[in-house]
Amino acid sequence: MGKLPEGSRVAGYARFVVRRAGWVVAFWLVVTGVMNVAVPQLEVIAGQDSSPMVPTDAPSMVAVQEMDEAFGNGGSESFIVVAMERTAGLTRTDLDYAATLHDELLKDKDDVTFVQDVRDPALRKALTSEDRQARYLLVGITGATGAPASLRQVEAVRDIAGEFAPDGLTVAVTGPTATVVDLTVETEHSVGRITIVTIVLIGLILLLIYRSLAVPLIILFVVGVGLGLGRAVVAWCGWQDFFAVSTFSGSFLTAIVLGAGTDYAVFLVARYHEQRREGVEPARAAAVAATRIGGVVAGSAVTVVLATLCMALASLGFFNTTGPAVAVSIAVNLFVSLTLTPALLALAGKRGWAEPRASSTGAFWQRVAGLVAAHPVRTLAASTIPLALLAALFPLVDLSYDIRDPLSEEAESNRGYALLARHFPVNEVLPDYVLVQADHDLRNTRDLALIERAAAAVEQHKGVALVRTITRPLGEPITQASVAHQSGLVGERLGRAKDRIADGADGAQQLADGAGQLDDGASQLADGAGTAVDGADRIATSTARLSRGMTQLLDGADAAVSGTGDLRTGARELATGLTTAADQVQLAVDGLGLVYDALATKSLTCGLDPACRQARTGLKQIWEAQRDQLLPGLRAASRGARALARGTGDLQTGLRQLKRGIAQARAGTEQLTTGQQLFADRLGDLATGADQLADGANQVAGGTEEVASSLPELEAGLADAARHLTATGEAADDPTTGGFYLPPSALRNQDFAAAGRLFVSEDGRTARIAVLGNTDAFGPEASARSTELRDLVEQSFNGTGLDDATVLVTGMPSSNLDLQHYSQSDLELIAASALLAVFLVLLLLLRSLVASFVLMATVVLSYAAAIGVSILVWQIGLGIQLDWTVAAIAFVILVAVGADYNLLLTKRIHEEAPDGSVAGIVRATAATGGVITTAGVIFAVSMAAMLAGRVTTIGQVGFTIAAGLLLDTFIVRSLLVPALATLLGQRLWWPQRPPTPSGSSAADSPS
Repeated sequence: MGKLPEGSRVAGYARFVVRRAGWVVAFWLVVTGVMNVAVPQLEVIAGQDSSPMVPTDAPSMVAVQEMDEAFGNGGSESFIVVAMERTAGLTRTDLDYAATLHDELLKDKDDVTFVQDVRDPALRKALTSEDRQARYLLVGITGATGAPASLRQVEAVRDIAGEFAPDGLTVAVTGPTATVVDLTVETEHSVGRITIVTIVLIGLILLLIYRSLAVPLIILFVVGVGLGLGRAVVAWCGWQDFFAVSTFSGSFLTAIVLGAGTDYAVFLVARYHEQRREGVEPARAAAVAATRIGGVVAGSAVTVVLATLCMALASLGFFNTTGPAVAVSIAVNLFVSLTLTPALLALAGKRGWAEPRASSTGAFWQRVAGLVAAHPVRTLAASTIPLALLAALFPLVDLSYDIRDPLSEEAESNRGYALLARHFPVNEVLPDYVLVQADHDLRNTRDLALIERAAAAVEQHKGVALVRTITRPLGEPITQASVAHQSGLVGERLGRAKDRIADGADGAQQLADGAGQLDDGASQLADGAGTAVDGADRIATSTARLSRGMTQLLDGADAAVSGTGDLRTGARELATGLTTAADQVQLAVDGLGLVYDALATKSLTCGLDPACRQARTGLKQIWEAQRDQLLPGLRAASRGARALARGTGDLQTGLRQLKRGIAQARAGTEQLTTGQQLFADRLGDLATGADQLADGANQVAGGTEEVASSLPELEAGLADAARHLTATGEAADDPTTGGFYLPPSALRNQDFAAAGRLFVSEDGRTARIAVLGNTDAFGPEASARSTELRDLVEQSFNGTGLDDATVLVTGMPSSNLDLQHYSQSDLELIAASALLAVFLVLLLLLRSLVASFVLMATVVLSYAAAIGVSILVWQIGLGIQLDWTVAAIAFVILVAVGADYNLLLTKRIHEEAPDGSVAGIVRATAATGGVITTAGVIFAVSMAAMLAGRVTTIGQVGFTIAAGLLLDTFIVRSLLVPALATLLGQRLWWPQRPPTPSGSSAADSPS
């Protein structure tokens, strides 16, 4: 009783600590003070970290970097939004403020890399709401979302935005990065509140248990030193870049150290009191306690250290910055507890302090242990069934990845979201961005048509509210880019040409007047008549050639009908030629119509002169043949050829239409030949009676010149229209364009180019499509949609010139999707590695496969039941989803700490009942019941104190761990494990063999 193993190294350390108690206390105080002075505080080190929430190689993060390279300046790791509102309407002062904000923010080279400039009219229009009451600016910063470095940068932007804001203008900095910053700041503020609440609650519990002031003060002093030194050592490790630390590292570190450090001190005090009740003097009792409980405390700490170190394997910054920090702080607290606690107990014992009080808990736990031993099967069922029922709720867990939920509506980022929602379309600043990267400049009609095709496909998704891109900068397709609009444009151009001809109507009237005077002045006609005869002969000859050409064309059409080949190219050229011929014939028809009208209605003598009448008759025959036969035939032939060129009709049908048109045209040329010959024959007869015609011709000349002056413009307009129609036809002939055609001239338009800069990179090789969903951008529907958007765009490019283009998606929904994937994979990795690490520790300390497996199974069941409790309270009771961090953090802590408590009990069972005797199990259960319950309640209270913070995430983690600890303390450790040990008996220690009976007393064995 109270003996120290003389050859034990641990015993030697224990004796040294007790003998040099004053020096030990002074050493820890000095070390803690020096470390906290020499090393920057943990919050300062955390603020210098640049670890993002999602790894930089995540698809969404890669897309952010690519988008910044293409549309920013290559230095932005994340973006925030400066939102501004004036309900009475934005003023000129507000516009000046936005411009000033652009300049002032860019002066902060360390924090800001990019700011949108509203001085660009096109950009200002895009960033201003339709009601002109709100506007926003996108700001790029160097800190990644979730990185502590972004905290300083967002605060810097907020300071500048607030400093220059005019009176009456509401300004809020928002966006996902700003939300994480608000969450971080609120967490930091919560740490102090949580720490105070935890210390107060722990102090009250200790006072209630020990009913003296000395013991609670000793324990709180040890825990305080351990926390202060642990934080300093973690800060030093972060300072030296051994591992990264974050704000969340400090918050969870504080809560866990307060709970675990108190547990270790309570274990030592419990064994010290046990020795004192046996009459061992204080110094020796402290040394015995440190020696015999040291192994259990060390094993307990190692399980926590190894389990939390497993979090360093995770990809997410939340885990890999929290795990190592907790592990280091627990290791520090292990050394502090095993040395400072015995030293303080020895010092207090000399003065008669920290003495044990009479307690009735021993009798209570004796009855509980006896009940379990008497009814192990019933106890097993009574403890397993409720745990199993709670664990059955585990599949119902609905994890939230919405970073806004933990914050109140008063947080600045949430106020900014609400401001934007009042004036802009849903998810205006939280769109999905689809990046299309090609190996060539996309600013050509064909690729733009393919981008519009992709945008149209995305728009059909049921979860999409609005799509913006280069072809639809305001969310609606550019109407000018449709083939229908292009046809209207041609019509407009032709209309202008018609108007210009109409402007020559006065000249035509003058032409008619002059024709009337031909009756009085035909004397000079003789000289020109001979020339006219020659010209008419040439016209007849040309017309005959045209007739022969038409005959050959008809023969060619017949041959084409019987044997069609690859006619697309030829048909297109034929259609162009026929169109040109028809246009020229149209000019001739119009001119002849004017001449005939003059001779028929304005000339009195022509009606009296038989020769003139016959010439007029021939002219009419020419005019009608061109108008009614030749021109319609050319038009019909052109349409047939065009149909063949577009491939929109059946080849045979098109050729037949071509044949009929050519046949009609040929008939017109035959009639034209006859009429022209008659006209030529009669021109000679007109020479004898045309002396006065010259005088009238002078007047005709003026009108003719005016009409002729309009013909070049008409010709130019028709040529322009022809070229436009030809280009449109060639572009629209590609079925992949979907009827979209943006002429090259539009790409050079200043307004279009300004809008294009928002959606096409400077080098033209990257285009982006902004997709505004109709569901919450932070919700699971939006995350699932981000993958579907990428698939839709890739599918729309299949078999086109952009088939090899790279398609990336970024934005809040895709970031949340990456967060979900990484968190799930991290949870699987952490769980597997933590279970293995804890199992190996148990196996090393217990040297029993069965016992180690049983204990691991119980802690896993306890964890699942704890999640079930949280589901009942948070999801079902309060209607609040569990945060994605709850599952992993709770698993690590509950498995590690739960294994600690079970390890303490099982080690004592092994000491009291190595042969599996029921009596030994009862003694072990009764002996450890009070101390484990005290430790469990204290740890649970320290975790539950996290509910005192204003961040829901921390509260949920603390609640879940507290629920698991209480289940583990009162059900698993008190009922389930003793019942299993009783039923298994000696088999619990397999493959160990039962020890041979010895005279050693169980009472002297270490616990």
